[in-house]
This record gives sequence, C-alpha cells and structure tokens, in this order.
Amino acid sequence: MIRILELIVRFKEYVVLCVLVAMSFLLMTFGNAAKLRGFRIILISGIGFLQESLAWLPNPLTILSDNAALREANYRLSREVAHMRRAAAENERFRALLQFRDSSDYAVRPARIVGRIMDKSRYYLTLNAGTLDSVFTGMPIVNDQGLVGFVYSSALHHAIVQTILDKDTRIAAKTERSRVNGIIAWEGGTNLYLTNVAKTEDVHEGDIVVTSDYSSRYPADITIGRIIEKKDEPTTLFWKLRVEPAVHFSSLEYVFVGLQSPDEERLLVEELLEKRLKRGDINKETSTRAREAIREANRLSREASKEAAKEAERQTIRDSLNKLRQTPSKDSSDE
Repeated sequence: MIRILELIVRFKEYVVLCVLVAMSFLLMTFGNAAKLRGFRIILISGIGFLQESLAWLPNPLTILSDNAALREANYRLSREVAHMRRAAAENERFRALLQFRDSSDYAVRPARIVGRIMDKSRYYLTLNAGTLDSVFTGMPIVNDQGLVGFVYSSALHHAIVQTILDKDTRIAAKTERSRVNGIIAWEGGTNLYLTNVAKTEDVHEGDIVVTSDYSSRYPADITIGRIIEKKDEPTTLFWKLRVEPAVHFSSLEYVFVGLQSPDEERLLVEELLEKRLKRGDINKETSTRAREAIREANRLSREASKEAAKEAERQTIRDSLNKLRQTPSKDSSDE
C-alpha cells in the first residue's frame, strides 16, 4: 500500500491526467443527460479536490535531491567556517610573534618546529633552520610566551633544541616581583621547580619567574613561568616552589632563535664546578691547588735566590776588573 502511494505521489501529474481523460470519455459518452448532471458535478468536484491535495504532497525524489544538496552545502559551509577560524587563529599567532620580534632587545630569527622527540627524562624539538641560517649550538630558543630551551646541536639545514623540560635543566632565575634568585630545575611531568630559595625570602604563589642576570646561556628577564604552589617542607630550609611553564609545549609550532652565542669559557668553568660539587671533592682539590701554589712559590724563590747570587758574583768580578784597570802598571812608573 505504501509503495502504491509513493508511486501515486511520484507520478501525481500523470494520475490526474489519466483521471481527467477518463472523465472526458465518460462525459462524451453519456452526453448532457439530466441524470448524469449531478454525478458530473460530484465527480468534477472530487477531481478538483484530489488535484489540490496531490499538489501539496512533495515528490520523494525531489526531497532526496534537496536533502543531498543541503547536506553538501552545509558541509562546504562548515569547512569554510573551520578554515576561517584556523586562519584567524594563525593570524593572531603570527601577529603576536611579529610583535615579539619587533620588541625584542636582542636579534632573533624565526624557525618552525618540524619534529618532536620525547621520553620520561628528555624533550627535544627539531627546527627547520641550521648553520646555513646562522643557527649554532648553544643559542637560546624563545617564543612570544617565554623560554623554550637552547640549541643542543645544529646541522646545515636543521637544529635540535633541548627544551627546559629536561632532567639536566639548571637555569639561573629570579622572581620578577621581589627579585629573589634561585635555580630552575625539572623533575618530570609538565612543571618546573624553583630551587635554592630560603624560607626567609619573599616569594608567593602567582609570582612570575624570569631568567636572571647570572645566566651564562640565556638573556636576562625572559619569562620562564609562574609559581603555582609554595610548599613548606619541615626537613629543609628551602621552599619547594612548583612553577608552571609559560610556554605551552603541546601546541608549540613556531619559535625564535636568539642570535647570540653563550660565554663558552664561563659555561665550561661552571660545568666543571658543578661536577666537582657533585663529586664532593671541591675541598680536596682546593687544598691540592694550595699546596701546588706553595711549591711553585718556593721554587720561584729558590730560582730568584740563585739568580741573585749569580748576579752578586758577576758584580764582584766587574768590580775587580775595574780596580785592575784603575791601578797603574810597574813599567809605566819606571818611565
């Protein structure tokens, strides 16, 4: 029954035409007999009503076609809206990056992240810039949000960045408000820690942490993050300060390379000192160097004494020669 109705709706124009043709034949056959006059009126009224009713019924094929067209238009519009949103977000990011580049106190070069390498103790990034782009080992990496890391190694066209989310991270830092100095370290996860801050210092949750003037690798006053937890541990004299990084590493796409190399001599000395402190032999080596200095001083003193004795001997010889020259000879006196 439903299929018959679908066929009637689908071919409603033809159904109406067939009914009208049949009615025409009937009327032509019976003529204008008085007994059929009432029948013709009823039949014509019924046909008109049927035609009017069928005219309001939609065509299923037309409905399906219209739905497909609407779905396609809706999909196309949704893609255009998504594209416009992405374009607006990218424009906003580029605007922030350009503003940072123009306002930076040091020369920077933009680079795009093309790879990520991470595990429980390391987080590296791969950049699409290398030595041919003046990107060298040790250079700082930043973006408009804050500190990212430094160039760990560099090839001709690419560079590897060691981020601050690394087990070897040690960054001289300070709080922006109270200028309290400390060391930024990473202990795993997504947060950092500001260490070596005594409980007598003025630090609070919400304080911004930046690089300090004592950093040998990074320029001063680069934002590192914000203190989100201040924990008092009774077994130590220092606060445990948890810092949320300013940079969102999961969504990081573009960075800036600071075109300045670190002080290699200072880095070497500080790394050597850190290794000695870890071994716990700094006092032993200091005493050893002191003994070596004393021995060197004694040696120089002995050499100086020998040289002074030789000089005194030479002076005695010179004095004797002068006396001999001044004494007249015997032959000269006889004449």
